[in-house]
This record gives sequence, structure tokens and C-alpha cells, in this order.
Amino acid sequence: MTDPINTGLEIAENSLNLIDKLIDKIDKYKQIKKDTTTFLRLLYLEVLGNLEILNVIDFKAYKTLKPNDPNIKSLIKLLCTNVSEAIFYKEDDTKNAGLYEKLRKQGQVKNRERKLMKLEDGQERLVKGKFIYENVLQAISFTVVKIDLLRELSNLKDEELEILKPIKIDVRLLNINQRLLMIKSSLDKMPEVKEMAR
Repeated sequence: MTDPINTGLEIAENSLNLIDKLIDKIDKYKQIKKDTTTFLRLLYLEVLGNLEILNVIDFKAYKTLKPNDPNIKSLIKLLCTNVSEAIFYKEDDTKNAGLYEKLRKQGQVKNRERKLMKLEDGQERLVKGKFIYENVLQAISFTVVKIDLLRELSNLKDEELEILKPIKIDVRLLNINQRLLMIKSSLDKMPEVKEMAR
């Protein structure tokens, strides 16, 4: 039988280690954000990496899978949002207005397979047109939230999934992919990224 005091101490120690890691991560990205070129290039590499992963999967194969299916867990482990998340870290001493100005640029998100979703009045709705316009910050926010949600859902037990509405994993992945393509397209045109664009 496990000693409850030792178990409690281990949990507390692990929690403190996690908090320390998060603080270090936030501080590191705040420093990187001071340099627009470095930050945009890191963001570009993260977006490219995620697109490479999504380019080798068959979205339709995910249509009938539950959010906690091992295939989804494996995929979600491969998708990275560290740099994207860092855009939203609050900063007083490292404000970089130039970075935010660049990320406010509009981009076109294509409605591939007519499955593009957009948030309207707090509800996700199917887009009827061939594309929608969003700025890069909106698209980044969308991808971070959707990937993090899938990450959380992938850890639920089957009985916990029973209270959820049906989740169309294939549609969610397609929407993430389309936003990432728009982010890449917008970054491709920026002078800081242009020379490494592909």
C-alpha cells in the first residue's frame, strides 16, 4: 500500500516542476518575441511541421474514430502549438507592436470539401462560400484551440465521451489544415520569412 503522505508530496513536487517548466517556456518565448524575424521564422517552421504531418494522413480515415482512439492520440502528439501559443502570452516589458501588426493581415481560408467551419454567435457554422477571410491571429487562435481541445478529448475515458455531442474529427482536422495553409501563405509573403519560404 502506498504511503499517502509520500504520494501527496510526489504530486506536489510534480506540480511544482510543471509550473517551473511552464514559466521557463513563457519566459523563453517572450524573449524570442522581441525579435520579429526570429519569431516569425519559428512560427513558420512550426506551421510547416504541422502541415507535413497533416499532409500524410487521410482525413476520411478519422471520420468514424472516437476522440480517444489511439490513432488520434498518436496524431495529436505530433502536432505542435508551442510557438503559436506564445503569441498570446501577456507581455508588458516585451511588447512587439510590429509582430502584431504583421499578424493582423487578412488571409483567405479556402473551403475545401465544403466542410469549413466558422464561429458565429458562439456557434460553429458551416461556411457556404468558397472561402472566408480571417487575419493570421484569428487563424492561429483557431488552430491552437482546436488542437488543444483534441489533445484534451483524446485523454477522456469512453464513459466520459458519452456526454459529448458527436465530434467530427475529420472535419476538425480539415479545418485546422486549412487555417494552417492560410497562415503559411500569409507568412510566405513576409520579408522575414520570404527567403526560407517553400
